[in-house]
This record gives sequence, structure tokens and C-alpha cells, in this order.
Amino acid sequence: MPEAYDILGQPLPRLDSPDKVAGRAVYAADVRLAEMLYLKALRSDRPHAGILAIDTAKAKAYPGVVAVFTSKDIPGVNGSGPGVKDQPILCGDKVRRVGDAVALAAAESPEAAEQASRLIEVEYEDLPGIFSPEDALAPDAVKIHDSGNLLLERVLKKGDADQALRDAEVVSTNTYLTQMTEHAYLEPEAAVANYSDGRVTIWMPSKYPHSDHRQIAALLGMPVEKVRVILTTVGGCFGDKHCVSPGYYAALVSLKTGRPAKMVYDREESFAVSTKRHPFVIHYTTGATREGRITAVKAEITADTGAYTSYGPVTLVRAMVHAAGPYDIPNVSVKAKAVFTNNPVAGAMRGFGVPQVVVAHESQLDILAQTLNIDPFEIRLKNGLKPGSRTATGQRLDSSVGFPDTVLQVRDEVAKRQLPNSSGSKKYAWGVASMYYGIGKTAGPNPGTARIELEHSGEAVLYLGTGDVGQGSAMTMVQIAAEVLKFPPGTIRLVMGDTDQCSDSGPSSASRVTYIVGRAVQLATEQLKELLYRTAAALLDTSFGDVVFDGTIFYRPEARFRSVSIRGVINGMKDAGIRAVGQASFNPETTALDPKTSQGNPYATYAFATQAALVAVDMETAEVEVLSIVASHDVGKAVNPLNVTGQIEGGVSMGLGYALSEEVVVQRGGIRNPQFTDYIVPSAMDVPEIVSLIVESEEPTGPFGAKGVGEPALLPTAPAIMNAVAAATGIRVTQIPITPGTLLNLMKHPEGPNAR
Repeated sequence: MPEAYDILGQPLPRLDSPDKVAGRAVYAADVRLAEMLYLKALRSDRPHAGILAIDTAKAKAYPGVVAVFTSKDIPGVNGSGPGVKDQPILCGDKVRRVGDAVALAAAESPEAAEQASRLIEVEYEDLPGIFSPEDALAPDAVKIHDSGNLLLERVLKKGDADQALRDAEVVSTNTYLTQMTEHAYLEPEAAVANYSDGRVTIWMPSKYPHSDHRQIAALLGMPVEKVRVILTTVGGCFGDKHCVSPGYYAALVSLKTGRPAKMVYDREESFAVSTKRHPFVIHYTTGATREGRITAVKAEITADTGAYTSYGPVTLVRAMVHAAGPYDIPNVSVKAKAVFTNNPVAGAMRGFGVPQVVVAHESQLDILAQTLNIDPFEIRLKNGLKPGSRTATGQRLDSSVGFPDTVLQVRDEVAKRQLPNSSGSKKYAWGVASMYYGIGKTAGPNPGTARIELEHSGEAVLYLGTGDVGQGSAMTMVQIAAEVLKFPPGTIRLVMGDTDQCSDSGPSSASRVTYIVGRAVQLATEQLKELLYRTAAALLDTSFGDVVFDGTIFYRPEARFRSVSIRGVINGMKDAGIRAVGQASFNPETTALDPKTSQGNPYATYAFATQAALVAVDMETAEVEVLSIVASHDVGKAVNPLNVTGQIEGGVSMGLGYALSEEVVVQRGGIRNPQFTDYIVPSAMDVPEIVSLIVESEEPTGPFGAKGVGEPALLPTAPAIMNAVAAATGIRVTQIPITPGTLLNLMKHPEGPNAR
């Protein structure tokens, strides 16, 4: 029987909900300090140009302006990035995209800073703009970076895909195009910084406070102990809000002027400079037997990474690793490359390249199912990963493989629902899609840390360097600690994302927080628990194993009248010179990928999911309406089912936009729809019925068996909708978003390359 828990598995409300609902939550834009300066950057209006001269005289003379800064004023490292620091804070010799910051005005008011930024004069020498990977890789292409325009090229090989495709009884080849999308978080970027007594303190949102801490210190030319980052409430990030951001500029200005500084992006500036989801071109070939057994996959992936490295390498490698999908396929060949262009920077966004490849491999599977007249659920069960299977990287999966259960749950739920009868111009159909997702960073060190300390009041304080960026991880961490200690959750206080008080727990990304940081919390809390029980045992003159704790007192079962309170135990520890603290780290075991074949064990555990979408397609207008999504996710263990359901519903709504409406329109490097009036995010009125189902295939190394669900929740939605549209119309769309114009054109020209 499953182990019974007191607090784990309870749908407790999120810790941040009351403050957010009541308007008490403090975002970076809410921070106000006396004598604060306001900042505005002058940004490049051209995609590629040399900088010949910058004249700041008029801007400095504008009333209310205190200072204007250029790259020459940076005392330390003028570069930022999660790995390669190739994105300038302020460009000095060259701009590589529309929106690059060239100079920075600091003034007594936001209005004065805005006006001053417009008075800065820059003399440019235009260079040829490169706006596609094909043009970037041309032999005569101008180099965007000195290293060239090819950022990274990787290959994955398992078996002999070419021979297997020659031997295959059925072969399907298609090309898939996925678009650039915006993170579209509710909170635009903002920060406040203050230099005082030789230290700089920055209040800012961040998905990785400790990394920003190190990079800001390098920018300022200061020791890290002289810089402090305090995480404010994060109004969403989805992978962004890291590296070059208002916190960097505010820190620079405060150091230079000795006054507090504040910078807040408006929505258009946020659109212009934030990182985006990589657009992919995927050439994909699948081979199978007539019985529906997939024998080979061959894929070529080209990613437009934009003007700077950012998370391009990470995104490309993860896409390559996941390109074959959650299937046991003996022969796999993937070639992947990321290419610099003068387009907006593409970086980390929910899924790190997997949303793009899921579109391809799940479309391919449905094409095979139709060709072979096999049920779409059945072909996934026939080929799906299960205990003992090997992934495309050759990794054997021995535990926590809940993929078949997700397929069966969705199949059973869909079977309960009657398909609406097609009437008039509308046709209805279900579509299905599945995915798997490696939890944590790919094939590298990925430690999470935690510290928990008891105060004399009996309250526990949990210190975590990783913040809650909107996914509800704060309550998840508290529940894990509370379950170990058997404390009421309300007696555990969280300190998150303060670099002075918390050790580096890694980023809030790659769906790693519950699994990796949560395991560190469990281990640290178990360490503290052991100290408590051993001290209580000594005070009760009994053995460690005979101590019982009822949430208030420690006692011996046979002599409950002899007891000691938590405060008594804490005092006992103090008298014995023992700190009432537990601290631990957890780094999941992985192996490096072979540089020639990419074989290896890149992740310690994987999440699995299957989703089905019911759509209505108007055959006259080509409008697609999603009526229902059934989503089943293997999360290992649902620490907080309410959080899990919320993540699934949020991921589905993001996947809905990815499938049908969201696209950053770029022309010659400039974004043409930098507002929500033209960049269409699904509203509450657009989100369909969502049925969330949970599979708990426990991960032995996770906290109480838990894995993650943040990014997996998004991944199957778009391909499920694509497959439903194909089932309803008989037309296979291989490019997203599926706009009415795109679909109507295919309906009118069924002989085109996208027809089936």
C-alpha cells in the first residue's frame, strides 16, 4: 500500500496567494527609496551596425538629467550570459540586433530620463543584416560574431538509422516549422539598486538570483561579498528574467552616482529586448513496420538563436536529446545546429527546445497511425517507453516510467465522452499527443541546496536560494519540510532568493525545483529532525528510536507524562553547543553525452505525459475552437495536487496560444507586434475545459518520490491540437500557429505539400 502522509499530498493553498490577491505583494516596480534616480536606455534602431561615435552632450544638458553612461563607464565586465558572456550591457563598438542598449540616461524623473535618451546621438556604420539561418551560413555571409555565425552543431546517433529507413516497410517524411514566441509574463522587467557603505543591494525579479549576483558583481568590478541581490515577487518568467536586465543597469548607475536607481521596462521595451522561444525548422523522417513498430527516426534541426548565445546551446542539446519522443526506437539519427542571426535573441523558454520537437514527432506518429490504420493511442502504447526501455541516448529506464499509464488514462477519459455530431460547416475530432521530459539540466552538475533552522520560538526557517517564480514552489518546499518534521506548515517560514542569507540553489528552470531543490529540503530537514530526536532522547533518558513526537511534545510511548517541548529540546541543544540547523545538497546522478554520438544518461529522471484535444473546425472560415483538453501527467508524487493541477492548466493555456495564435512577427530584425493588441495570448474566455489527471510513478531519488511538471504541462498541447485539426479536416498542418488564413489556404489547395 502507498505510504500514508500527514501533509504531503494535501491540496494546500499557495503561500503567496493572499498577498497577491490583496495587492500586498511587493514587485520590483513597487520598491521606492529616497532620492531615487530613474533610468532609460537608448536602444539601437538597426539590426547590425558599427558604432562610430556617441554624443551625449544634449542629453546631459536636459533639465533633471544627472548623468548619461556609455560602455566606457563600465568598471568591470561588459558582458552577460548564462555561459558565454557575449551580450554587452552597453554596446561600445557594434550593435547586433534592434534593441541593443547603447547608452543610459539617469534623471530625477522617468519623463526626464525618457526625453534625455532621445537626445543621445549615435553615429552608425550600417552592416549587412542577416535574418535567416540559411543566409547566416552562406560562405560569403558577414560574421555577426568573430567566431562566425554557427553557434553550435551536435549529432546524436543510435544504431543505423539510414539502413533501418531503407529496410522500413512504411516511411514518412515531413518538414515542420515552429515560430518565435514571447514569454508574455504579466510583470515587465524592473529593478531598484542602492549603493551604500561600500555595498550594492539590488531588488529584482530573477529566475536565478545567485547567477545574477555573480554577473552584476563582475559588471561593477566588485567582490561578490560587496553585492547583494534580494528577490522580489516575480510576476512570471517562464525561463526569462535572467542575465541582462534592469538590475544590471540600476546597479551600475547607483554605484556611479551614489544614489538609488530604478529602471522599469514598459511592455514594448520588454517585447523588444526579452529573449524569445527559438524558431525551428525540423526535417523529420520516420520508418516503421506494417504492424506499427517504429524502427528508425532521422531528424535535422535548425534553430535561429538570434544575436547572442544566451541559452542557445542548452536549448539545442535538449531538443536533440528529446527529438525521438517517449518511444523505444532502435535506430535514431539527429543533426542539430543553432545559428546566429540579427533577429531578437532566442533563449530559455518553458521547455528548452522540446515544445518544437514534440510538434514534429507527435505529428509523425499520427501520420503513421493513419497510414497503417492503427488507433493513435495504440501506436503510442506499442512504441512507448516502459521500465527496461532505452531512450534515444541509450539510457536504460528502470523506475518511475509512468508513460503507459498516461496514455491509458487519457484513452479511458476520451472514451467516456461522445464526439459531437458534425453539423453545418463544423467538424469535430479528437487528437492525441505524448511527451517525455528530462528533469533538471542536461548531462552536467545540477546541485540544489537547502538550509533549515529552528528558532527559539519553535518556528522553523527554511532558506532557499531558488525563488518561487509563480509556479507555487514555495508551498511545495514547505510541505516537504513539514512532512519530515511533522510540523504544521504554518510554523515554517521561508526565506528565498536573498544572496546574503541563502546558498546557491540553482535556477528556477528545467522543472528542477521540486525534484532537486525539494530533495535537498528533505535531506536538510531529515538532518534537523535527527538532531531534535537525539537531543529529546537524551533529555528523556531513552534511545533515539523510542522517541515519539505528536507535533507539540516529544515523549516515550510508555511514559507520556515524561515529555519535553520543542522549546525544551532547542534549549537542550543550545546547552550542548549544538546548532538547531540542518543543511544539505542534492545533485542527481547523470553522465556526460558522448561528443560524437550523444549517447549517455543526461537526466536522472523523466516526466511523462499524454494529452488529448477536442476541436471544432469551421470548414468555411477555417476557425479552430478547442473545446476540451484531457491531460494526464506522471509527476512521480503530487506533493500538492492543487499546485500540480494549476501547473497543468497554465501549461495547457500556453500550449493553446503556441498552437493557434502566438507569434512574434519579425521584419528585418525588428518586432512588428510588440504589444498585446497584436500579439494574441489566450484569455480566460479562450481556455477550454481542462481535465487534469495525475499519474504517480514514484522516483526513488526524488523527495517522497516527486519529479516535476512545470514544463511538461505545456509540451503535448500544441501537437494534440494539430492532430485533432488533421483528424477533423483531413489536412495535415506542419507549421504553427494554425491561423485561419494558413488552414483556409490548405483547404483551398489540398494538392499542396501539407495535404495528406
